[in-house]
Amino acid sequence: MKKINVERDAKDFASPYKVALIATHDEEKDVHITLLSSLMNRGDDEMVVGEFVKGLSKQFFHERPRAGFLIMNLAREFWTGTMDFYDKKTEGPEYITFNEMTLFRFNTYFGVHTVHYAELREISEKRKLNMAGIAANMVRVILASALFKGREVPVFNPWTRRHTAKAGTLLFLGFSGDDGYPRLLPVIQGKSVSRSRILLTPAPYKKLAEGLKDGDRASLFAASLDMEAVLLKGTYRRLPGGLGAVDVDRVYNCMPPVHRYIYPETPWEAVTEF
Repeated sequence: MKKINVERDAKDFASPYKVALIATHDEEKDVHITLLSSLMNRGDDEMVVGEFVKGLSKQFFHERPRAGFLIMNLAREFWTGTMDFYDKKTEGPEYITFNEMTLFRFNTYFGVHTVHYAELREISEKRKLNMAGIAANMVRVILASALFKGREVPVFNPWTRRHTAKAGTLLFLGFSGDDGYPRLLPVIQGKSVSRSRILLTPAPYKKLAEGLKDGDRASLFAASLDMEAVLLKGTYRRLPGGLGAVDVDRVYNCMPPVHRYIYPETPWEAVTEF
């Protein structure tokens, strides 16, 4: 589908109370996933996103404009798609609209300071999150955990290990499609099984994972309902029994106040000039 069903979907897209993920490519060509609840449509063929916190993703929007997205509303319905970033502005009607939203208007510390514009390339039909399928595959992952731990490399710190092992953490998988655009799908049934591996199943959304091959680079965005999140990047492994895993070798802290890689650890630099 090339156009947004504005009459049906615009209200969900305009709500700040949603899960909205944007996937771009980083400097290593890994998929970089960001939670940006300000993502919304502009008519039926464009998307806009309001920037209110500095991070690497906004830099990547315009260095490598090909992007993927996933939007999920409070009714657990979701859309996926791809788009191309082409402009950014610090004024205009969208800038005013964002800053008049309750979420930003009454925020003491920050509002939207830049609006990024993207041309819609494609968008899926609305899908309902398959909770029964997710639960069934979660059981499969738990039962297989002891068999597929992988190498015990100390990539995750204790918080990341606990966070990614909890049943309440929402996991989303990102990878590069054959057309060069990042793709996103929910893998909520996934969990960490060691200090460097996330075990998962592509089911119940196997079709969304088409094109993901053994040995490909893949990323996982792990977020809790308490708004705690971490981004994991690594190599995808196809395993027996319809299972898969991501062997993680890069970890990015995407929570304020400091966005930075925590594995491999980024050295701190002293500020000597103001």
